[in-house]
Amino acid sequence: MLRFYFIASAAVALAACGSGGFQPDVDGGAPAEIDAGSILEDSEIVFDESVIRVYELEVAAADWQWLNDNATLEEYVPATLRWEGETYENIGIRYKGGFGSLFFCFDGQGNLICDKLSLKLKFNEYIPGARFHGLKRLNFHSMEKDPTKMHDAIGYKLFRDNGVIAPRTSYARFVVNGESQGLFVVVEQIDGRFARSRYSDGGEGNVYKEVWPVSTDPAPYIAALKTNKTIANVDKMVRFAEALGAATDATFVQVLEQWTDVDQLMRYMAVARLIDHWDGIVGWYCTGGPCFNHNYLFYESTTEDKLWLIPWDLDHTFEEPSPIRTFFGMPDWDDTGADCTPIPIFSGIQGRAPACDQFIGRMATLLWDRYVAATNTLLANDFQTASMQARIAELEQLISAEVAVDPRGPTAAEWQNSVNGFDTTVGLKRAYIEGKLP
Repeated sequence: MLRFYFIASAAVALAACGSGGFQPDVDGGAPAEIDAGSILEDSEIVFDESVIRVYELEVAAADWQWLNDNATLEEYVPATLRWEGETYENIGIRYKGGFGSLFFCFDGQGNLICDKLSLKLKFNEYIPGARFHGLKRLNFHSMEKDPTKMHDAIGYKLFRDNGVIAPRTSYARFVVNGESQGLFVVVEQIDGRFARSRYSDGGEGNVYKEVWPVSTDPAPYIAALKTNKTIANVDKMVRFAEALGAATDATFVQVLEQWTDVDQLMRYMAVARLIDHWDGIVGWYCTGGPCFNHNYLFYESTTEDKLWLIPWDLDHTFEEPSPIRTFFGMPDWDDTGADCTPIPIFSGIQGRAPACDQFIGRMATLLWDRYVAATNTLLANDFQTASMQARIAELEQLISAEVAVDPRGPTAAEWQNSVNGFDTTVGLKRAYIEGKLP
């Protein structure tokens, strides 16, 4: 049964000290008094990567029990947050995750088999206009599949440092009713406020989650909208799909140059392949209908025919050996001669070779030189062995004490062994990609 909560009046105060208080929206858009710069500035403290902050939640015992009994419904219950001397009342809390990171955490009898689940806080769930340092939502990723607890922090920073717009991260201890839930990585929500703080057109364009430009039917793009849902004009995405569908090998690059920042797209691919984001745009799954990929978003400009890819959910990165290739025999993204017949991969799901998608397949052939250039730049700089070792050491120093007291994580010794082996994993990822380059 769905859970509904009635907040008697919007006058129920959001008690807050500091800058994270009640900020009303204007017609559901950007608050009139807040510009793009202030959105970033106000939330800097939330995404300070040099400290681990404590999020203390108070949830009614019955609500907390219901949430744990019904985690896969992904429905909110009310809570109070205490953070850095500030108090935020009547916010929403729920568990979150996709098919692999939430539903796979329960066995056939509904028993939890993961150490911890990812969570989401929604600050305006019960009080319209409520904000936390300018933010509507925050994601707390459990890093359940990451023995080092570093993949998100390293991966997203690699994207950002290489000119790809991507979420910010920080670390947090999450406490509910006085009981520590352990260490989480805080990941910025990709929504209208994210777009307004990043894109030069003002960021009021459409944000789409996990819809690839294949169909010329507006319906899948409307369903994928994360912003502008009441307007739902998806004409540009439809025209992008039409242009890609009509492109030939001779015109593909021209079409992509018109609709995307190709150099940024190649930097996206360079980072994604080096961290081995196999569950991103190159992971194609078939469940009876059309095959699909996931764990990405598109932002669509309001002033020109342009779209930008945004990475998402780096849960399955830096895994060695790469499971999709090693265990399931899936060809890599640049194997343009692969058989396009779907093959079984896991849990009754089939997978299809990535290059069977014309967008990806043509990038692997017609843009290979530009991909190689972006990759070589990354290998010589941020993914250089010394640079990666320094980043790993920095995060090791930051989170080691918190890992040691995490009641739902690996033991300190297990974690340390994983961190000690991370250099080797990075070296293997480098070597694999270098082996593909001229």
